[in-house]
Amino acid sequence: MKFGLIGDGYIAQYHKEAIKHLHGSLEWVYDPIKFPDRIVEKNCVDYIVICSPTYCHRNQIKEILNMNSLTQIIVEKPAFLPWEPIIEDDRINIVLQLRWADLPKTADNVRIRMVRDEKYFQTWKGDPKLTGGLFYNLFIHYIDIAIMLNADFLGCVVKDGRQSRFVDTIDLLHIDMQKCYNKMYEDILIGNGIKAKDILYLIWILTRNSEFYGYGLGALDKEIKIPRDLL
Repeated sequence: MKFGLIGDGYIAQYHKEAIKHLHGSLEWVYDPIKFPDRIVEKNCVDYIVICSPTYCHRNQIKEILNMNSLTQIIVEKPAFLPWEPIIEDDRINIVLQLRWADLPKTADNVRIRMVRDEKYFQTWKGDPKLTGGLFYNLFIHYIDIAIMLNADFLGCVVKDGRQSRFVDTIDLLHIDMQKCYNKMYEDILIGNGIKAKDILYLIWILTRNSEFYGYGLGALDKEIKIPRDLL
């Protein structure tokens, strides 16, 4: 299988290793910051992996789909911002790699404490217009897991201190994330990736709670509680 990669930041390295795990061929890497002069031949690969900033995802998905090719897409979360129309196309595979973590089938609670300082809010990641908001961008994986495990969700984002991410007593900060990506890629190649139609409810939950708890700095230090019967 031949792959192309858009974006070459931190998260892209997991994708590179997963491609190696599958003995795939990484034909090209395009990053407009690192390689501004590189030309991308999008039609020469089986999969294009999107690891660019969140606000670029939908336009890049549209561009690839409009090529009228059989190329499939693997796109990091979130594939679409809350106000963007969702594109339902089975060629799109959305990355929610924690679904492939070694977790129980059910759990009592998912507890997440994120730390984001002032520097974070000076980058595009801290701009709700570019990410969909603090809650939407940071908690998408963990709300997804809470829904799947029928668990209560408790989360907060604070300016300093220690981060923690737990499913009951399982520490998510110490799971093998590369193993999750490897398993996800294995499933994508046999047609078992996550499609847009599979996460419509997740997006609705994230959007509804973002409206309640806030999008940017106003969401800091708020304890976000969502009982399982509201997920």
